[in-house]
Amino acid sequence: MKIIITDDYADLSQKTADIVVNLINQKPNLIFCLPAGGSPIGMYECLVRMYQEKKVDFSKMIVFDMDEYVGLKPTNENSYAYFMQKHFLRFVNVKKEHIFYPHTTVEDIEAECIHYSQQIIDYGGLDLAITGIGDDGHIAFNEPADYLLPRTHVVTLKQSTIEANARFFDDINDVPKRAVSIGMEEIMKCQNFLVVASGIKKAGLLAKMFENDHLDPRYPVSFLRMHPNVTFIIDKPAASLIPSKVLDYFQ
Repeated sequence: MKIIITDDYADLSQKTADIVVNLINQKPNLIFCLPAGGSPIGMYECLVRMYQEKKVDFSKMIVFDMDEYVGLKPTNENSYAYFMQKHFLRFVNVKKEHIFYPHTTVEDIEAECIHYSQQIIDYGGLDLAITGIGDDGHIAFNEPADYLLPRTHVVTLKQSTIEANARFFDDINDVPKRAVSIGMEEIMKCQNFLVVASGIKKAGLLAKMFENDHLDPRYPVSFLRMHPNVTFIIDKPAASLIPSKVLDYFQ
């Protein structure tokens, strides 16, 4: 584990984008698992700018969406497939045939999960994935539970997650109650895993990771302590409650 502390969200976004571009320049056909949500928007803005400045070429990169709401078509403005187009893909040169996302309006959603997971395997697994941290410690949509699932699966969203995501919808009742998410095995096998967190609201969540040495399925982000190559990119407010001895060790 490595922790990078930035001054603010803008700095966090640029440093994250720099890591992404460096990895793509090393491996143009990078398998990139794309995150949605508020945390990565700044990173996407930086990536688009760097593409326009001809600092990176996305034409060989292959992308998989990290998660998706059940029942939303890619044309729905609240779907994550739409989010990726809105904030990133429509501005860069990722080929359409290199874009993958779970099809969550199909009749057999369980079969779609198996198919999506197999597609990731067929491409050799994920080279890079990025996530924020949910208010309950979830990563992707792996919610707190008695046990965590290894591969892409259907998740019943916690009420806290529904409430947190309601800001993107006109009404909280419009937030889907289920989602499809990549699983913990796919996360742990990812070659490079980045976690981004900004603001004082995330400080307690990050500090909780280091309160003890438990890997707690009711705090899924804690499992990243086992990841062989995970980097937390967090700004100063988000890092403010992490003990200094922990920061000194992981920086």
